[in-house]
Amino acid sequence: MMISDAVEGASRALSEPTASRIERLVHDIIMKRLLDGQFSECGLTLTDLDRIEDSLTKSLTAMYHGRVKYPEQRTA
Repeated sequence: MMISDAVEGASRALSEPTASRIERLVHDIIMKRLLDGQFSECGLTLTDLDRIEDSLTKSLTAMYHGRVKYPEQRTA
């Protein structure tokens, strides 16, 4: 839950949330917490963290995907 909350909040601060920026953001947040020892006393494995990272990246990328801007239609 802590990871999801941190990633969601940080993603809202991205000026242009591209897929690569979101992927890097999610990875950086998880790595900072891992290196800080915040997962030391939980049952999560590195495989679990990798799955969480993939899931959050896919969810946020889908949420912020760009839409194609179509030219306006002219009325006859």
